[in-house]
Amino acid sequence: MSFDVSGDSYDRFMGRYSQRLAPAFADFAGVENGQRVVDVGCGTGVLTEELARRIGADHVAGADPSPMLQAAADRVPGADLQQASAEQLPWSDDSFDAALAQLVVHFMDDPVEGANEMARVTRAGGVVAASTWDFAGGGMELLRTFWQSVRALDPDADSETSPLGDRGRLDALWRESGLQDVETEALEVSSEYEDFDELWSSFSRGVGPAGQYLLSQAPERQEAIRAEYFTRVGEPAGSFTLAGRAWAVRGRVP
Repeated sequence: MSFDVSGDSYDRFMGRYSQRLAPAFADFAGVENGQRVVDVGCGTGVLTEELARRIGADHVAGADPSPMLQAAADRVPGADLQQASAEQLPWSDDSFDAALAQLVVHFMDDPVEGANEMARVTRAGGVVAASTWDFAGGGMELLRTFWQSVRALDPDADSETSPLGDRGRLDALWRESGLQDVETEALEVSSEYEDFDELWSSFSRGVGPAGQYLLSQAPERQEAIRAEYFTRVGEPAGSFTLAGRAWAVRGRVP
């Protein structure tokens, strides 16, 4: 899946949730002062910034294959940021105390190899952690409502799903990668919108599968999806809040 969009477009669509998720995810991974940590699939640098706040930018690295890496560089000067995929991280073995991947593993071309690479660059006893939205349980209201609206108009439309948006599958991936002491936990976040126009304009920026699907549709179909979505969120006249639930998994390198 391509994320050839501006950092601002991503932040207005999903970054607003990532900013709420990052502190909880860093807590879950046990990130603390004195560690060296890599943010795999760092995107616009939302998690990178949280890591730098905790341990200093000079102790943080990040990798992302997309143009959004520039936004991360602007956000976190001094971090070691590299344009690279999760499956081919450009650091040597045992380089970090922890490797984290926030909302990334379900977009990896090869999640098994991505998890293996995260473990490779992490020292023995270090933490490897990832988080994904709860796609299986419909726990990400922003996306769930969009695809419900799409299928109401076209029952055969492909929706944004991933087997790794399931707690059990995410747990299994970490165990199959040879990580030890594997644990999973639900992380709850939310985002407030000033009005429905603010929400809908974020979809029109073409971010991720939902945004790309919307822009692939004719204008009249886009408007029909918008109307259906508006109804499903209660036809808000002012501000409103949408909730999101992510599954987080962590394990230790043997």
